[in-house]
Amino acid sequence: MEAEVRVVHTRWLAMAAEVILAALVVVGVLASGSVFPILGVFLSLLSPLPFVLLRLRHGFPGLALALALTTVALGGLTSAQQGLAFLLEFGLPAILLAEGLRRASRPEVVVTGVAALLTLGGVGVLVLASDQWARPLAAVSQHVEALLGNMEAFTARVGLTGEGPPPLVGSAGMLRTFLLMAFPGLFFAGSLLTASGYMLLLRSLIQRWPTQLGGLTPPPFRWELPELLVWAFIGAGILYLTGLPWLQAVGLNVLIILLGLYFLQGLSIAAFLFQRFHLPRVLATLSVLLLLFQPFLTLLVAGVGLFDVWFAFRRLSVPKTPGRT
Repeated sequence: MEAEVRVVHTRWLAMAAEVILAALVVVGVLASGSVFPILGVFLSLLSPLPFVLLRLRHGFPGLALALALTTVALGGLTSAQQGLAFLLEFGLPAILLAEGLRRASRPEVVVTGVAALLTLGGVGVLVLASDQWARPLAAVSQHVEALLGNMEAFTARVGLTGEGPPPLVGSAGMLRTFLLMAFPGLFFAGSLLTASGYMLLLRSLIQRWPTQLGGLTPPPFRWELPELLVWAFIGAGILYLTGLPWLQAVGLNVLIILLGLYFLQGLSIAAFLFQRFHLPRVLATLSVLLLLFQPFLTLLVAGVGLFDVWFAFRRLSVPKTPGRT
């Protein structure tokens, strides 16, 4: 009995130490943005991961305590608004991601849900910062205008003109119009990539240290979107072709979101084929680098994900057993 009490006491001490450590790390990462503006933004995207690991190691109490401590610390060091913004932008996605991993939910459902929370949290932060509760779209437009202003100031400092050479005259205005119209979809697509990165990293950690992370055994990763989603893609294309400004904006954003989803499905198919045919990892690394520098290949991968509805590439690549046609 005394040994059991000692074990429980040690476990609570370990959880308390890890909760404090997670809160300190996240507060430090978020504060790094004031010292390293660009690097700090990317580091802040890692904020949900310590909380998910706490959930896997110590259950929901560890996650809740760490989120509460971090929120209070940010509120005390900066303002209550910053604490609430952190909870909206990173706390809620961490909870959903942790629960999705614990329950072995389908990866496309978890990733899409986390991406939606990241997007809504980001918009909520913009609304909090601008105090425009009645007009959230105005807050988003102001943010995009500020980003474009910073980009134009940077190009002016390095000696580049905003309009470009004669064949590209007016391109800056077209880019501004496009970004203002497509910002929600682009934001969601970026959140999708972030959430999928969370999922893959956490799954690799669980496979590497299953005992320390809740004894989970994640099923094989398989991203498969519902077939009916293709009709949403077709409908979004029709809305964009109507020429009406509001319908065009809705259609464009839905197309961007669905292209992001189908891009991840195309990556899943490519990863399956690489494993199925035992292709070298060097080729996989080169393919990822090409995706980063060749936008056409990104669209090609998204097309593979879209056309998987009709061709079922993963089934076609599996050898047929005798008697099957």
